[in-house]
Amino acid sequence: MFYYELHSHTNTASLCSIVEPEEYIQFYIDRGFSGMVITDHFYHGNTSINRRLPWEAFIDEYCEGYYRAKKEGDKHGFTVLFGFEQKFVDGNDEYIVLGITPDWLKAHPEIRDMKRIPFFDVIHKAGGFIIQAHPFRVRYYISDVKLSLDYVDAIEVLNLGDEDVHSRRSYEYAKNLGLPMTAGTDIHSIENRDMVAGVALEKEIFTIEELIEEIKSGRAHIMPEAKFEYIKNFELNESVELDVYALTDDDLKLTADFFAKEYSQGNHP
Repeated sequence: MFYYELHSHTNTASLCSIVEPEEYIQFYIDRGFSGMVITDHFYHGNTSINRRLPWEAFIDEYCEGYYRAKKEGDKHGFTVLFGFEQKFVDGNDEYIVLGITPDWLKAHPEIRDMKRIPFFDVIHKAGGFIIQAHPFRVRYYISDVKLSLDYVDAIEVLNLGDEDVHSRRSYEYAKNLGLPMTAGTDIHSIENRDMVAGVALEKEIFTIEELIEEIKSGRAHIMPEAKFEYIKNFELNESVELDVYALTDDDLKLTADFFAKEYSQGNHP
């Protein structure tokens, strides 16, 4: 099997990371990985890039971590791919976007302030692939849950930055939607890191298109497997009250269904 990290942050573009891009390469090689995706926080997220920069300059600085990690990875035969973590103005829901290049970003400054559905549409038209990251994460700065249902292409069901109960809910949610599942470490530091997560593929891949195809096809297995099995069997208290909003016609509407089942499988109102 070949292992790939799908959720990582560098200190060049994510304020919350303390890892130099080059440091990731040997770290992941030592743990048996064949590659990774750099997914720094983008424009409305926890980015360290000056938003007052002209758009093209912003993208150049934003992509520095990816370019540096790729250069180091190339020296070691380790695949480094580009992605970004999208956040919108009106919420803390976040999305891993794959299949979009830095040059495409430069040519489309209009995506900066798009709402969810127009953003998802333009990314899909460009051949992109969208994973809702940690959909049931609740923290001091996240007061409710916002779900984009099957407007997206996959769900991150194991995130090592989440509590186990958050991942358990994400797993049930993905099952209800019938969408592909992914995992990631959501890594910001390599110090004292005793576990990493990602996907295990039966073949080695070298391009983002190959990675997307493996996820779409259901051939991307969640790893570490033991942790995923634990999550799937974690006791879930569905009596916990959460404000859950579902995306409908570009409006986020409160839903009484904990996992928004009534909107799954393309049954958008």
